[in-house]
Order: sequence, then structure tokens, then C-alpha cells
Amino acid sequence: MSGLRRTFPELPRWTFEVDEVSAGVFHVRGVDQAGRSVEATGTDPDALLDDCRQSAAQIQAREGEQ
Repeated sequence: MSGLRRTFPELPRWTFEVDEVSAGVFHVRGVDQAGRSVEATGTDPDALLDDCRQSAAQIQAREGEQ
């Protein structure tokens, strides 16, 4: 899995990318249109993606964005 890009309806300004950086080790990075980012590294890409989505949602909530 390399460079898998994902978007989600609840986070329309964010794009997330999942990369396998080593055998069984994944790095997930989310970036919004304003250049803010969230990232996580570990062995479970789905859990990492969920963590990044939650962090992005918290950033949006702090900024009062929808």
C-alpha cells in the first residue's frame, strides 16, 4: 500500500494519505487546504487513519469550521 489517498464527507477540506514506509509499518498524514496537518505512524493503517480523522475534526471544531 503506497500513497493511498482518501477524503471524507465530514472533512471536506482535508485529504489523507496512507503510505507503507516499511514492511508492516504505515504512516498516515492528513493536510487541509490551509496547510494544517495531522500525522501518525504505526502498524494498523485503519486505526491510524481513524486517529488522524479525529484529530482533524478537533482542529476544525476549534476553528469553528463545518
